[in-house]
Amino acid sequence: MSKSKKGILILIVIIILILLLIIGGLIWYISTVLKKDPMSVENTDKSQGKIGYEATVIVDNPDALQDAVDGLIEQAAEGTMTLEMKTEAVSADGLNFKCQLGNAQENRYEMFMVIYRDDTQEEIYRSGLLPIGTHIESFTTNKPIDEGVYEGTIVYNQVEDDQETIHSQVNIGITLMVDIP
Repeated sequence: MSKSKKGILILIVIIILILLLIIGGLIWYISTVLKKDPMSVENTDKSQGKIGYEATVIVDNPDALQDAVDGLIEQAAEGTMTLEMKTEAVSADGLNFKCQLGNAQENRYEMFMVIYRDDTQEEIYRSGLLPIGTHIESFTTNKPIDEGVYEGTIVYNQVEDDQETIHSQVNIGITLMVDIP
């Protein structure tokens, strides 16, 4: 075999090896990198416009799934709290405030409220238990507040039937206005 034929043969073998490497790389890339994610948006039945089912989910009892959903909906309903309030409380002496704070009829639990001054972080009022459907129209602070306008936070606390366990809490801002004549 002549030198020129050997050179052409070696060149053909190198080209074939390069093509095999490229083909192998493409196969690896397609099989690993472009593999579909079962949670991706592309996992939809485009003809129906619906999201496809997760392939790895196992349901032993089909009714259990509906029971679980119903339980979550019930928990969410129990965790809601309807508030009746005005976001301002007014005082003419720095101690006695007129307000509107209540435990709405739609709630499932009794509640108590704690009011804090935002600037000092001190508790200025703590209510007793408010039955469902009741409200207060005034409160007296622990100590006098100087004339001015202050921001505060009301912490509504729903309590379980044992009247000790807090079921849920919600923090709401309130403006405390003291205008001493």
